[in-house]
Amino acid sequence: MISSGYFSCHWCHVMQSENYRNQQVADYLNQHFISVKIDRELMPDLDRYLIEFARKASGHAGWPEHVFLTPQGYPFFALTYQPHQQFIKTLKRIQLLWQSDPDKIINTAKKAIAEDAHSPITDKKRVTRQQFQHNFFLTLSNQEDTLSGGLKTENKFPKAPLLLSLLTYPNLSEDQQDWLVLTLTQMQQQNLQDHINGGFFRYTIDPEWQTPHFEKMLYTQALLAKAYFIAAKRFQRKDFLHTAKATITYVEKHLYNPKTQLFLSSESAIDQQGFEGGDYLWTKTELKAALNDDEYQQASQDWHLDQPNHPAPFNKHSETPAWLPKPTHQNWQAIQTKLVRPINNIPKDSKSILGWNGLMLSAYAEAVKSEPNNLDYHQQGNQLAKRLLDAFNQTTGQKNNAPRAYSKDNRPMGSATLQDYAFVFQGLRDWQSATKNSVFTNILQQLSKQAHARFFTAQGWLYTSAPLLPGQVGGWAIPDDALPSPTAIFDCTQPGRFWQSDSQAASQLSTSPLDYASYLNCRNHTD
Repeated sequence: MISSGYFSCHWCHVMQSENYRNQQVADYLNQHFISVKIDRELMPDLDRYLIEFARKASGHAGWPEHVFLTPQGYPFFALTYQPHQQFIKTLKRIQLLWQSDPDKIINTAKKAIAEDAHSPITDKKRVTRQQFQHNFFLTLSNQEDTLSGGLKTENKFPKAPLLLSLLTYPNLSEDQQDWLVLTLTQMQQQNLQDHINGGFFRYTIDPEWQTPHFEKMLYTQALLAKAYFIAAKRFQRKDFLHTAKATITYVEKHLYNPKTQLFLSSESAIDQQGFEGGDYLWTKTELKAALNDDEYQQASQDWHLDQPNHPAPFNKHSETPAWLPKPTHQNWQAIQTKLVRPINNIPKDSKSILGWNGLMLSAYAEAVKSEPNNLDYHQQGNQLAKRLLDAFNQTTGQKNNAPRAYSKDNRPMGSATLQDYAFVFQGLRDWQSATKNSVFTNILQQLSKQAHARFFTAQGWLYTSAPLLPGQVGGWAIPDDALPSPTAIFDCTQPGRFWQSDSQAASQLSTSPLDYASYLNCRNHTD
């Protein structure tokens, strides 16, 4: 059994508390299974494969994700979080099935892997750039939430790769621009943004951006800071510029590790007592203690603290009514200052992922374009670019791969994936463009060459140069998720080639065009 999770995931911690630390569960797992727990952020290639299997097998996936495999590495069953009693029953049922007919399970799982490997990628007829763009915007128009912004989904994710692709697309219609502005406005005004401590949460569990899932990821901050800088210029919105700068400030204050000169990957959804959202929610008792009478009265009026027709939107520590602060009509600066949590109180992951720091360098590039006289942005960007160069220069042209991440003590961790090469390549290229510094030209050529040598095969792109399981095959185009497509970054550096008539990658984009938003601005030779 492989269990995949990550540090800032609330339900991963619940699963560990209720099950992995339970003696009954531990004894049963140790007796009947070989249990492997991975950090999905260090092994995104394996996690992606497990998540894809779970979606195919059960129709849904999430974290913590658990996939049961045969000794040969063929997956045959998947589940996410389960309470203690349910998890025990599931384990016993799987063990009973395995004991009754292991050969059947092995053969069925092996056959499924073979069918996936030999299934056609998509319709092989040619898909032109114009056809893709037509399908893309047609699909987008059907999925736009024109009331709350974002897409018509139960949970609201910022979809940063989609936003960035639209912000850099020159020919948006008026309706498309209105929806884009609405989305960016809602994201910064509602509860996706932490109005007290700064930064954006990963997503909200409701369609109106009100109830966040409280973890904050470095990649979310980097991508959204970049998006708001671009949007501020495109739509002449000072509030967008303020949001972009505030997001950069949050990252520098909360996530910077001076020992590695890199940014940490996340802040946790849970507080030091193990409660979800505990560092961000405030009870009436806490608010009365923190604010003076005028400030509390203002908060009470705007947040409906004492109105019976407005129940508290959250519970703190599972039972006490609590509120997530939003800007008040008056006294906001004083209220905000008094409610800021000490930075060290909020649990943080201890690792720094190179690829995500590459995304942060792209954000600094947009910051420098927006404010070319801001010396702090230049200094921070130059330092980050140098650190990323050092990490990859140690291995460029050698057989050894760059690390995926560094620990808090500056020890290399894991092995760089296609994602890391792509995001660092993009960050250095953006920084070179913003600063007009040609010193990166050679390393950019080397990174692109090395990425192709390590990850591009006759079957398409591999996510990792050393797949661990038999079903981890390549793909011609990797879709966006919360992060941009790494294949789009390299594919789109060669204008025209991607859209050639025999391009298997281009044909792959026709089935779910919004999943490939990063290809929207991939150009033809004639563009």
